[in-house]
Amino acid sequence: MPISSDLIIEPPRSDDLFVDFANTLAYERGEPVEHLPDIEALLAWLRDHGLISDRARAAEGQRLAHDAAEAGRRLERFRYLRALLAAVAMRLSEAERPTRDQIRQLNHVLRHGLHYHQLQVDADDARYSVAQVGDRLDQARATIAGSFASFLSEDDPTRLRVCANGGCREVFVDRSPTGRRRWCDMRTCGNQAKVARHRARARAESLAAADR
Repeated sequence: MPISSDLIIEPPRSDDLFVDFANTLAYERGEPVEHLPDIEALLAWLRDHGLISDRARAAEGQRLAHDAAEAGRRLERFRYLRALLAAVAMRLSEAERPTRDQIRQLNHVLRHGLHYHQLQVDADDARYSVAQVGDRLDQARATIAGSFASFLSEDDPTRLRVCANGGCREVFVDRSPTGRRRWCDMRTCGNQAKVARHRARARAESLAAADR
């Protein structure tokens, strides 16, 4: 008898998965830009990052399209994790450790992602399939949290930064040799900071000259 599989796609291990997710809330000149405005956008993001299959995306989309309240709850759970990632990143960026409560919250997300697989056979015993038992979206959320937990335990947490440009606030991992990067991109945010400092010095010098 043929054997088929409907397993969720196993995502590639990436230390940057949690960074990509944290930055789905971006900032332009200090104003928030939401890249996950609704459940459809969230499902598309999860599929694009290998966290759910095309089939799972279609199934979850159809199910949640008929339950707006549940769709809202699911989206809020992911945004809750995103806010947690950003908050921890900010603490690490300021040379502070995550709080015990933040660690507890992260473990709560990880615990709710537990799942297992079981072999199933259809009614006429003609076809087998392997199905995941557990919630697809909770597992996807736990995978994102797991990538962050792996980073904290296996990498250098002090390299996790939030861009020093207050109008940007992008989360990034500083992979530079010196580990002293303050901006997500020197050509943009870093250059803006240099220009701002130059203008501030020029204004100060102009005011000082005027007072003489």
